[in-house]
Amino acid sequence: RTRINIHTISSHTHTHTTIYTQNIYKTNMSRPYRRVASDDSHKLPTSPTSSTSSSPFTSPPKPTKTKAERLSDKLQALGWIIAALLLAYATSLPSTLLTSPLILRPLFHLAIILFCINTILMLYLTVYLPKIVGITTTDDASGVWNVYCPRVIPIMTVCGVGCAFCLVRSTWGVWGFLSPLIWGVEFLGLLFLTHFIPWL
Repeated sequence: RTRINIHTISSHTHTHTTIYTQNIYKTNMSRPYRRVASDDSHKLPTSPTSSTSSSPFTSPPKPTKTKAERLSDKLQALGWIIAALLLAYATSLPSTLLTSPLILRPLFHLAIILFCINTILMLYLTVYLPKIVGITTTDDASGVWNVYCPRVIPIMTVCGVGCAFCLVRSTWGVWGFLSPLIWGVEFLGLLFLTHFIPWL
């Protein structure tokens, strides 16, 4: 009976496996190194917004109003202007401010000075900067003003509050508690009048 040496068989098997592995290694090493070309199609897709991303300081474009919205704004502005004119006629505002002895003239004159300062500063922001200097403020006016002239808005705020207080106090002897209401309507009428000025 033939005796099979298991140790000899395993030894031959290990030898053949080692030779086969070495042949594969030599074959792979003998091949020239080929660099895989980069293909743009394998890149991760980028979102459309990433390629057109803007600076964080860039303001989004201002939405354009429709014709109906512009007409509605004009009608509202016209309504406030008519209300201010009717109230001025009912209270005889011009003659009262010029001739009434009940008005505190020093405070009234101070209110006029503060109002003139605000008017000049408003013309500086809305006419001088965009028309003469060439600074456009169509998207973010307050942001541009805070960078180019940061002190104008605080000065206008202080002058506006002081003007309102002086006007109400100086005419309190004429209209009493109705003075804030009357001046509020007149101010809104004057404010909405700018809707009909083309360059503002």
